Amino acid sequence: MRLEPRSQHVGVVAAIAVTMFVQKPALDDRSVSLFLHELQRGVARDDRPAVSALIQYPLTVSAGGVRIPIRDAAALLQNYDVVFPPALKTLIAQASIPVRGRSASAAAVTLAPDVAIIGVDAVRIEPAGGGLRITRITVPLVAPAAGSEASVSRGAGHAPQRLIFGVGQIQRAGALVRGERDAYLLSAKKNQLLEVRVNGVSGRDVVARITSIKSRAPIDSRAHDGVRTWIGRIPEDGDYRIDVVRLATGGAPRLPYLMVVSMR
Repeated sequence: MRLEPRSQHVGVVAAIAVTMFVQKPALDDRSVSLFLHELQRGVARDDRPAVSALIQYPLTVSAGGVRIPIRDAAALLQNYDVVFPPALKTLIAQASIPVRGRSASAAAVTLAPDVAIIGVDAVRIEPAGGGLRITRITVPLVAPAAGSEASVSRGAGHAPQRLIFGVGQIQRAGALVRGERDAYLLSAKKNQLLEVRVNGVSGRDVVARITSIKSRAPIDSRAHDGVRTWIGRIPEDGDYRIDVVRLATGGAPRLPYLMVVSMR
């Protein structure tokens, strides 16, 4: 008689376990294809709230060799352009489940029993929250070329990217070949405190240079020479240009970096 309650308890636990197992979504071609279509539609339309709803939080993003923790949907929306740069958007747009008998592309989706992966571990999709969710992102340095695995380089002469400040800081990830630079523009008021940091690199391999658009002169001598970290007051109202420059002549063909800019 004393064993009966325990037996009933074991039976209840087993029933709950079976129910949880049955309710866990299966990772098959159809479920992953539906999720992928929803993700591609959200990214293509720049529907950021819709994309944020497809992510399991907290999320860890690796960009330019730097780990960026994304605690919730609000943090993702604030850092959306860092998490989803053009290279990752292109990879997602080209993603597809390979058809048997055909060679897989650089954006192929790999299916395993408990995970689906877009590209070379760029986006991980797993069962979570009663459905499928993105659980990890590794931002690719370059987008796959259409129909091949060739790299795409922007070259040294691409137009500067405008930084629009809201609340908090702005982060931008990139990768530079020898002699290349990325250019950014920002508007600032006199005496605002500007902080520019270049993370994810060694020594002076990649540095930031800051100049005034109006005077065409660096803010100071350090901003002229290029530094990994610059903190100071804006001398006058106007637009300023930040050049992230690769000084290293050796090393990897492309050096990744993460620039963090804050202004208050």
